[in-house]
Amino acid sequence: MNNYSVIGKRIKNMDAVTKVTGKAVFAADIKLKGMLYGKILRSKVAHARILSIDVSKARQLKGVKAVITCEDTPLIKYSIHPLMADKLAFEDKKVRHVGDEIAAVAAIDEETAAKAISLIKVELEELESVFDPVEAMKAGAPDIHDHVENNISKHFKMDCGDIEQGFAKSEFIIEKTFTTHAQSHSSIETHVCVADYNPDHQVTVWVNTQAPHPLKHRISQVLAIEPEKIRVIPPYIGGAFGSKIDLDTTHVACVLLSKKTGRPVKIINTREEQFAATRMRHPSITELKFGFNHDGTIVVKQAKAIIDNGAYNSHGPSVMGYHNVMFSSLYRVENISYEGFLVYTNKNYGGACRGYGDPQATFAQETMMDMIAEKLNMDPIELRLKNANHPDEKTANAVEITSCGLKETLEAVKKASNWSEKKKTKQKYRGLGVASMIYTGGGSRGSGFNYSGATMKMDASGTIFLNTGATDIGQGSNTTLTMIAAEILGMEPEQIRLITSDTDTTLPCMGTFGSRVTFCAGNAVSQAALNLKEKIISQAADILGEPVERLEIKARNVCVAQEPEKGVAFSQIGAVSYSQKQEVLTGAGYYDGPEIAKNFDPKSYYAYPGPAMSFATHLAEVEVDPESGRVELINFYAAHDSGKVINPLLAEGQIEGGAVMGFGWALTEELKFDNGRILNPNFHDYKLFSIKDIPQITPILVETCDPNGPFGAKGLGECAMVPTAPAILNAIYDAVGVRICDLPATSEKVFNHIKSK
Repeated sequence: MNNYSVIGKRIKNMDAVTKVTGKAVFAADIKLKGMLYGKILRSKVAHARILSIDVSKARQLKGVKAVITCEDTPLIKYSIHPLMADKLAFEDKKVRHVGDEIAAVAAIDEETAAKAISLIKVELEELESVFDPVEAMKAGAPDIHDHVENNISKHFKMDCGDIEQGFAKSEFIIEKTFTTHAQSHSSIETHVCVADYNPDHQVTVWVNTQAPHPLKHRISQVLAIEPEKIRVIPPYIGGAFGSKIDLDTTHVACVLLSKKTGRPVKIINTREEQFAATRMRHPSITELKFGFNHDGTIVVKQAKAIIDNGAYNSHGPSVMGYHNVMFSSLYRVENISYEGFLVYTNKNYGGACRGYGDPQATFAQETMMDMIAEKLNMDPIELRLKNANHPDEKTANAVEITSCGLKETLEAVKKASNWSEKKKTKQKYRGLGVASMIYTGGGSRGSGFNYSGATMKMDASGTIFLNTGATDIGQGSNTTLTMIAAEILGMEPEQIRLITSDTDTTLPCMGTFGSRVTFCAGNAVSQAALNLKEKIISQAADILGEPVERLEIKARNVCVAQEPEKGVAFSQIGAVSYSQKQEVLTGAGYYDGPEIAKNFDPKSYYAYPGPAMSFATHLAEVEVDPESGRVELINFYAAHDSGKVINPLLAEGQIEGGAVMGFGWALTEELKFDNGRILNPNFHDYKLFSIKDIPQITPILVETCDPNGPFGAKGLGECAMVPTAPAILNAIYDAVGVRICDLPATSEKVFNHIKSK
């Protein structure tokens, strides 16, 4: 056991007081002199050819300063990767979903901007639409994008082992189809952007983005502006969960409107716009076929997945890639087959959403595992233990398991829930359900890179500054990264000054998503801190006349080991370095992962997921009312292997928040569509899981030590919601004997299943 002074402490979020006292400045709070307000005109039909756009009346409206359409925008398609580019900021020929962007205005206030939008006349030729991905793949279905056969954006097939022989040698075979639905990210803060294009052709963008450095380059690409002339500054961010990674028409419109008017422009999405025009979790259809033996050994597993892409790619190809990787990597199975289809439909399009393809795959696989346990009359936990991944091995699809606490998570929830006793003394309409998961804990490798940079310096006063490109979106990464630096430098976290996210002042970072910040940015910070530590000790050695090997850092002093009275303070080291040597002591760190993680396949968009894998097991205890179908969560246990836990307090918060997001996806949240239009674009009709329904959540931290992570840490944020839904639905089956394989398990759906038994 390592004796750390900072790592492992329950330290509160360093920005907690700022936020709860209302002092935090979010993007919507930004006010600039002469600022205008923008609005975007969005399509009201799902699929139509654009015949004409008349903006004359809008331009004539008093208070309107600019109107832009596709004619004002370089016709450069974009996505998260050039290979997936299929979206224009403003469509020039046709719209492909309700909410597709057509034009934008800038006016003196939001009311005038909204009125101007209503005055724009768009002549459309409505086209046949297709909303079901299975129908979209059929011959004769409407073409959503030119030159895309059967509306299939990406197709991928992978076989490991001998599938035919695997089924031939299996004593039992089970087949089942599972469907999942669209989910809104539902972050408290909607999309907000403020852009100021000054006369020197320098543009500053204040935006609540998860990935400021990639966003800077995407703005550059789409608007043909040199990257060095773009500055992206994220203020405080009110949640994201994947929704704020992409370039968005909001960003493009703000920059163009500011350039055209010579004034700063702000655009704030309404809640309805947020639902209709931003990304959502991809719906999916997953057909599974498993072969297994009487002792519970899984011999072969086969999946055919159809991922509903919606109208554009966004993260769709990599979400399908991760759906495959997570399905294929969980459990020790030698024979694996996966075929995936990413299909365009005329619905709002999917994007990155917490779990990134893993929740869809895990729901199918973990429900299937319970079906196998039932077939064998075997305890579901014992079945999972029988097939659990082991550390220091490769999966059939060549994923290296460098650390693994899957068995420990299973045993932890079993003990915490009193599983064995409750199974023996089962109460009527009460049920227990369990589900496990695997996720890339070393960061997303979807495009073959995973960079993160950090710098540290000591100024003339001895003050230590940490500079990182990682963005805190509410998960507490600023605190975690500061703790890593503080541990190495023998300081308290509050003694380090943090500078973050501004693209003009920080080294590039890929962004905050994919459970990558603690691992990737943490590795960069660790390197920077070690580099600075070496220079501080070297400077102290010159001052003290002692060899560096005799020196150590304690409490902002460098002293001789075993002689703490003989030392020199940071303030003196900084002063000497600055005044006598005319230098500021600095350290730099950069992380981009091992070479094995860079085997990116541009055709399939399949990549090795990362250098470390995280594991978890969730266990739900429910009570089902057979007369209404209402599912009440009684207790919930969530055991996570995220390597060495840097801050247990923040880790537990992540687990609790992820579980609640999973509760909603499992039971209440469902985007409802009518001809491509979302019918419930508000929190009155879109049923988030409310605080009164949240059960006692017991987070359990199972610590392993991954050799690739900072202090042995792995990722957690995405993992926290992944196995929640299958655990709950397995518990529903245990309670009332109905197997629901299509999410969400609403009260009505549960009731209908009970009555049809």
